[in-house]
Amino acid sequence: MIPNFRDLGGIRTMDGRKIRQGMLVRSAMLARAEEKDLAGVSAVIDLRTSEERRQEPDTVWGREYLARPVFETLTAGISRESGAEDGGVPDMAGLYAGIIRECAPSFRNILLTVMGHGFSAGAVLWHCSEGKDRCGMVTALVLETLGAGRDAILEDYLKTNAVSLPRARSIREQLAPVKGEDFADRVYRAYIADETYLRAAWEAMGGDYIRGRLKIDEEAIRAFRDAVLE
Repeated sequence: MIPNFRDLGGIRTMDGRKIRQGMLVRSAMLARAEEKDLAGVSAVIDLRTSEERRQEPDTVWGREYLARPVFETLTAGISRESGAEDGGVPDMAGLYAGIIRECAPSFRNILLTVMGHGFSAGAVLWHCSEGKDRCGMVTALVLETLGAGRDAILEDYLKTNAVSLPRARSIREQLAPVKGEDFADRVYRAYIADETYLRAAWEAMGGDYIRGRLKIDEEAIRAFRDAVLE
């Protein structure tokens, strides 16, 4: 079973349409994926660093595999390669905002890859390590491109806590007696999805990130919407 796996089908856009089932899928990494887990998926977009991919390569069972890293640097609180934990515990809201500002070329490349997928062949799936931060930001951009409202985008983002919260609580309980409550709580916050993180990314995006900063043209947006909305 793939952790944090969900089809975005059913999410409504502000014009009253909704995403069709079997088009757009988000998840955590696929290192232990079974073939049945990828039923209906025809392409996989891996958002992780090259070192993460080397340490825990995806198992894609013959699907098209596309490496599209958001960034390539070891990043505490986000990437999960060996050594990332030595980078301290970051301010996650500030980290989200920084990634949105600094990784715009990567987000453009990723978004165009999702939009250009041949949906007649099956769904496109994108993932990072936990399916929370990089995957969450890409999903927010995909949904915004489709015309979803931010309440709907936030609702999907926070669904990750069904997986993240139990693990985060366990880690906090283990760390508190050894490292203290303050440190344990900061680590806990790095493992959860929090509304303030996504809102910090939105603030950093400004008024027209997709069309203005990423230079995604209106024709491509219309074609994408026609391909996946009903």
